[in-house]
Amino acid sequence: MGNKSAQKVPVNKERFMEVLRLRNSSIRKLGEAYEEIERTEKTIRRCLDNGEMPPDLLNRIAKHLNVHPDYLSGVYDDKADRIEDDFLRTMYRSFIKPEKYPYLLKAKSDIGYTNYFENILTMNDISMDLFHTLLPEERILFRQEMVVAIMQVIAKHFTHDSLGNSTSETLAYYESYIGDCDPFSYFAELEGIGSTEPDLDTDFYDEESAQDFEKRMESKYRKENDDH
Repeated sequence: MGNKSAQKVPVNKERFMEVLRLRNSSIRKLGEAYEEIERTEKTIRRCLDNGEMPPDLLNRIAKHLNVHPDYLSGVYDDKADRIEDDFLRTMYRSFIKPEKYPYLLKAKSDIGYTNYFENILTMNDISMDLFHTLLPEERILFRQEMVVAIMQVIAKHFTHDSLGNSTSETLAYYESYIGDCDPFSYFAELEGIGSTEPDLDTDFYDEESAQDFEKRMESKYRKENDDH
């Protein structure tokens, strides 16, 4: 029989309470939403005091509060703590806000680009075997054109997405990559002609990592210093 006490994930109480205030909620209200969260107020309080809770509970609460579970568990704070440069660490921390990490991002990462792409082909009676009869360069172009085609429909009906991004700007960004076979691109890696081995666990639409942010901010910071 499994050790259920070991099946826990960290929870950051400070971030947890921050989101509760933002959503005009409370631990008591979470307990009252038992049909959705499936835990009592007492259980939730005990988990918070212990600094950990079962992942399914964290996910249910996160979905109820419309925030990424990683925000409640303190993942982004841990990433910030690993940034050595004081300036970059402070900048990164200034972006850690619940509004930037809605539950939509968790739902999207659970699907993943690879599964998303294959499901679209399957729903249109195109198998992955048939897709792979195309030459690698054409497979990259196919992926690029499909992203643009879907975004064209979205931009036609919505001016902004659920994250507040302009759909027309996103469309223009995707269109700018049509025909680009950059060997460093994710699609090139997927089709086996990239400069590195493909990482099939990578989410093409995932939010930026702390490392990417750190590198970009460091480059910007150095350039500004060089200009002065």
